[in-house]
Amino acid sequence: MLQDDPRFTEAVIPTFVIAGLVDHAYSRGLEPEAWFAGQGLAVAQIQQSEALISFRQATTIIRRALRTLPTEPLGLHVGSREALTSFGMLGFAILSSQNVREAFATGLEFHLASGSLVDVEAEITATEVTLQLHERFPDTELLPFLCEEVFASSVAIMRMMLGNNTSPLRIELSYPQPAYGAAYQRLFKCPVRFNSSANRMVFSSALMDFPLTTRSAASHAAALAACRKLITPSVTTQDVINSVENLLRNHLRQRPTMTDIADWLNTTERTLRRQLTDVGQSFSNIRDRVLEQQARLLLSNSRLSISNIAEELGFSDPRDFRRAFRRWTGISPSRLRQNAPNE
Repeated sequence: MLQDDPRFTEAVIPTFVIAGLVDHAYSRGLEPEAWFAGQGLAVAQIQQSEALISFRQATTIIRRALRTLPTEPLGLHVGSREALTSFGMLGFAILSSQNVREAFATGLEFHLASGSLVDVEAEITATEVTLQLHERFPDTELLPFLCEEVFASSVAIMRMMLGNNTSPLRIELSYPQPAYGAAYQRLFKCPVRFNSSANRMVFSSALMDFPLTTRSAASHAAALAACRKLITPSVTTQDVINSVENLLRNHLRQRPTMTDIADWLNTTERTLRRQLTDVGQSFSNIRDRVLEQQARLLLSNSRLSISNIAEELGFSDPRDFRRAFRRWTGISPSRLRQNAPNE
């Protein structure tokens, strides 16, 4: 099933995270070439700034690295590198922002340009800013690394903007504390709660309006253009279906409309509808197909409750999700989960 999901197999992910693993291997006196065996990749390719790999390739390499160094906080090591090394062009866009609020919005919108392997969303209240991570594909072995890398790199760039004393208010993680759990406290310098209901990092909203000494409107615009070029799919009649599917998958919780998708593809809703009609598709059919695929994946490969899966898919009411799933498949979500093979 994963092989049919373009998010898993298409080479669209920048290699900053994998390059960080390679650098860490060399710092330990290790040769990382074995991690790349059978992937059609070489270490030299990973270190090229324009290189792109697939999610499958990236996670295969990460899994091998974790099994080579099982007791190390690899995600913390990779994420806490020098911020511009971790983020690439997105780092320049963040640091050239006018203030922390604009920097945060930039990082959120263009996180894929940094080679991110998770989906992110944010909530801002009068007192707190919450960054929450969502797995693109559930995988208990990789989850700690993925969370460590994102949260460590986020703290690194925050400290680059605001000083080394900057720390989150708290971090919540859904997995058990690893053997190296004390390393989290040393790096983040805040309460860290394991076995939580979600993967979140919380900052004080008082930081959001701090001006940045590195701000530059011209540099910011140029860096944003580079990030946008890196992550925006180009659309032709032949690839319009994949482009719509990719955007829907990456924004399921926001339930984007056809107008939203057209805007992201730099076209009009009328033109997009015509392109889909030309290839015998409709927006609603594509959206239902993407939702069904992700629902099946989560039901079969995660421990999320049906209510949480409904939320992941953008349903405000679990009953609406159950009705939609029965319409797509002819069975209930709980029946599919009962029939799924055990791991």
